[in-house]
Amino acid sequence: MGEPVVGEQSTTFDQREYACVFAGHERVLHNADAIQALPREMARSGYEKAFIVCSKTLNTKTEIIRDLEASLGENWVATTDEVGEHAPISNVLAAAIKLRDSGADVIVGVGGGSVIDFCKMLQLCHSEGAYTKEALLTYQMKITNDGIAFGSTATPSIRQFIIPTTLATAEWTLGTTPVDEQTGLKARFAVPLGGSQVLFYDPTILSRTPKHLLLSTAIRGLDHAINTRCSTEPHPVANVLTERAISLYIENLPLLNEDQTNLEVLTNCQLATWCTAMCKQNVPDGFSKWMVHIVGPYAHVAHSDAACVLMLAQAKWLEGYADESHGAIKQAINRPDESLHDILLDLLTKLDMPLTLDDLGIGRELVEEMAGHAMNHPFVTKNNLRPITTKDDIMAVMSLAREAQ
Repeated sequence: MGEPVVGEQSTTFDQREYACVFAGHERVLHNADAIQALPREMARSGYEKAFIVCSKTLNTKTEIIRDLEASLGENWVATTDEVGEHAPISNVLAAAIKLRDSGADVIVGVGGGSVIDFCKMLQLCHSEGAYTKEALLTYQMKITNDGIAFGSTATPSIRQFIIPTTLATAEWTLGTTPVDEQTGLKARFAVPLGGSQVLFYDPTILSRTPKHLLLSTAIRGLDHAINTRCSTEPHPVANVLTERAISLYIENLPLLNEDQTNLEVLTNCQLATWCTAMCKQNVPDGFSKWMVHIVGPYAHVAHSDAACVLMLAQAKWLEGYADESHGAIKQAINRPDESLHDILLDLLTKLDMPLTLDDLGIGRELVEEMAGHAMNHPFVTKNNLRPITTKDDIMAVMSLAREAQ
């Protein structure tokens, strides 16, 4: 694996052409009252029939969905809470048929990453008329030497509004990875204009999310921000935004842990998510971002819990290979004399988050199996500042995830 190449990243003037790709967002409402704003925003966009997608917990254990339905009145046509963890394809297809038959003209997603990615899949099914697994899988994204090509190119026949209840940034991306129950692995799709047309950041609704889920998804957002800042092809706008995001996360998450009803802290965390995600799709991500997609469904653990462990291991793996980006992050949070690994370890410990594979209940034999799957993933072994190209490399990083120190 070689010796560290200190200062490998260039800090000289970069004459590359830069581009920004956006996912179809038209309006972002920050510090919003989503229940009051949703009917207004539907009218602004000319929609009359809302199909609500939410988690079963939100639907059955809170009044939030009933309040949204009531606020919409005759503009609400149906609700589904049959999403499931990692959005199984069979659930997608059942809900897509329900959406088609409802006559809705907009999807309203209320929830975390599984719900948000589920909404993207419903949009794809609706736009392509794909209501069987065989038909749906033909629209998986294509991975070529030139990058990602959309499997679906249909003009969207329906869009979505999103009210996030977590902090992991799924509402900003085109990508969605429902799990194929037959293989236990994720299928990969990129949905044209798959981001939310209107995005409602409502801190009051966010405050109702269980604390562990709220904090762990924020760590997933932090992992996204760090991967963007430590990209092999950094983007100058993304650098500025993600440094701000990382600072907001690290400052506010301990406060959120103490009091998750603090609306100012919740709003700051949603701002961190926004800053993280604005340019997220414009640079390639590293190991921890993609390995979560293997560990999550294969080991039956939440993406956000896996992100805690893999983010920590990646920080240790990159020591000596990411001096410029790690240095910029440490400067942004005014902790220049500590290692990024130690800063993250301190944060995760304060939040009582998982630190190791053992904390996730993942043994070595399972890691061996996952490493084999990771070698077949199109991105796990690409775009890492410290190269990860072989199964031995993967096992070496995962061995760092075995111990927090």
